[in-house]
Amino acid sequence: MSERVKARIQGDDYTIVGDTDPEYIHRLAEIVDRKIRELQLGMPSASKLKLAVLAALNFADELEQSKNQEQGSGPSSPEAEEKTKKLITLIEEGLIGDL
Repeated sequence: MSERVKARIQGDDYTIVGDTDPEYIHRLAEIVDRKIRELQLGMPSASKLKLAVLAALNFADELEQSKNQEQGSGPSSPEAEEKTKKLITLIEEGLIGDL
């Protein structure tokens, strides 16, 4: 049965509906909030939307790296990690330029 769970991220309340344990949803919301606040330290005047996009990109990168490790390709190569860091830097610079 679906349950409604209230979670707060960046000072905004969200109602999340799902079959997942409410404590798990709260933990996920805390992780997202923490990542956005971490990014905000480096970009204090960025909008919440831009910070959310950057957080999503960071999470997507972590997910892809985790998938690659699970598929037996081992830890990502230093070359792949460097490319990822450069991509994130370019995205951050582009978003800062939009402020």
